[in-house]
Amino acid sequence: MEAYLTSILAEHPVLAPILFVLARAVPVVIPPIPGVAFDLVGVAIFGWKFGLVLALIGANAGASVAFFVARYFRESAVKYFVPLQKLHELEASYSEKQKFWGLVGLRFITSPFFDYASYAAGLTKMSYWTFLFSTFIGVLPFAFAIYYFGNLALYQSPWFGVAFFIIVALVAGFVGKVASEKLWEHK
Repeated sequence: MEAYLTSILAEHPVLAPILFVLARAVPVVIPPIPGVAFDLVGVAIFGWKFGLVLALIGANAGASVAFFVARYFRESAVKYFVPLQKLHELEASYSEKQKFWGLVGLRFITSPFFDYASYAAGLTKMSYWTFLFSTFIGVLPFAFAIYYFGNLALYQSPWFGVAFFIIVALVAGFVGKVASEKLWEHK
């Protein structure tokens, strides 16, 4: 898949940024597809700075689509992704500030696997702008690490790249878990 996407982007340099943004949105809307594979292509084709910007636009666009699918179709669409009973309990129990920081923490823990959180957030009373801002804040550190250090990993051995992505995922998960626990204990 990575080779195919790389070849398409290389064949269409003028459209490549738009195609990449659209491609990067797809794994957010369709949760089983891993977004990190697209990030590797983004680093290789666009470099870390421009690739990061495009990936953030694509990931936030995909998260927005998932959010609005949940807002429009409600529980009938989201029940396959999210435990609805637990979500309704959380919605009733927490303030908007706690929901905001909770979503930021969830993004830390689950990034780049945050697809389900966008659907869940669409069922809450959280405003779209709060959702978008918390998504951006929560995704930025992990995305930055992938693009900045992933760019360096491209010039190392393949094992270095694999080890790097595993370490970043573990650190992001740990930081997000600690942040979420701290937030929820102040309920």
